Amino acid sequence: MLNKHYKLLLKCSLAVPIIFLIDFCGLLTHLHELDFEQHFYYPLHDEGLASSGISSYEFLQMPAFTGVDPPRLTILVKSAIGNVRRRQAIRKTWGYEFRFSDVHIRRAFLLGTSPDSMDDVGREAKQHGDIVHADFVDVYFNNTIKTMMGMRWASEHFNQSDFYMFVDDDYYVSIKNVLRFLGRGRNTHHPDLLFAGYVFQTSPLRHKFSKWYVSLEEYPFDKWPPYVTAGAFILSRSALLEMYETSMRVPMFRFDDIYLGIVALKARIPVHHCDGFLFHRPHYSGPDSYSNVIASHGFSDPEEMVQVWNECRSANYA
Repeated sequence: MLNKHYKLLLKCSLAVPIIFLIDFCGLLTHLHELDFEQHFYYPLHDEGLASSGISSYEFLQMPAFTGVDPPRLTILVKSAIGNVRRRQAIRKTWGYEFRFSDVHIRRAFLLGTSPDSMDDVGREAKQHGDIVHADFVDVYFNNTIKTMMGMRWASEHFNQSDFYMFVDDDYYVSIKNVLRFLGRGRNTHHPDLLFAGYVFQTSPLRHKFSKWYVSLEEYPFDKWPPYVTAGAFILSRSALLEMYETSMRVPMFRFDDIYLGIVALKARIPVHHCDGFLFHRPHYSGPDSYSNVIASHGFSDPEEMVQVWNECRSANYA
């Protein structure tokens, strides 16, 4: 009798960690997901009451751009307050507004708040006049707020640019290739509603040890909508205005690229894949290896980015 109880106890002691591991890895959760193609809807709750909440934030600093000539391209760089060296590197490389004498380009940096650096941001904004500073806390999972405050500023205060490029501050960018992608002069071969970059359609991560874990309560579907990685993407003026207007009725999601994919889907704006936008950094073996790169992630060292950009510019690729 004791032997039977011992065996049962042993089986239970083995089963419990296995069940825990299965649950922790999300295997059971996948069984309860809804099919995206058949059942997708968002917001998950009462759509009539839905709001992004972006209007609850305020701008602390904004660029005072002057001039009547609408820019061909406005670059909105998502940056963290402490990344001063990256911003300085960008200002003298791919963010330099006078790189091309015949193309009007504007640049602005998007920043949140940090209790230790407010005075520094004020001085930087006064010196360079290129800071969009808003009153949200600047942490990773507030990137959606940062992106949407950039869209809000562009929509409400600087809405005459032909195109808007949103890009993280750890990117290499070839503005020459950006302009080639957009087309010459004031014309473009792209549709009026352009949302372009590196397109993914992946599934939510259900294993609970992941930084990007998503519960069924937060998102019950088996796939994300098609989305452009938020590290670098381009919007036409019409697409930006339409997406911002649509976003006002869409509650924010903590992943900015997923949120933009949801907004684009609801606004009926297709996502446009372009191989020149690179989420994974390609090996650099000289300027020729980056001849077709529009934007590449993986340049957290500003000195390295400056070196690569200067070499590519000398070879007429940037």
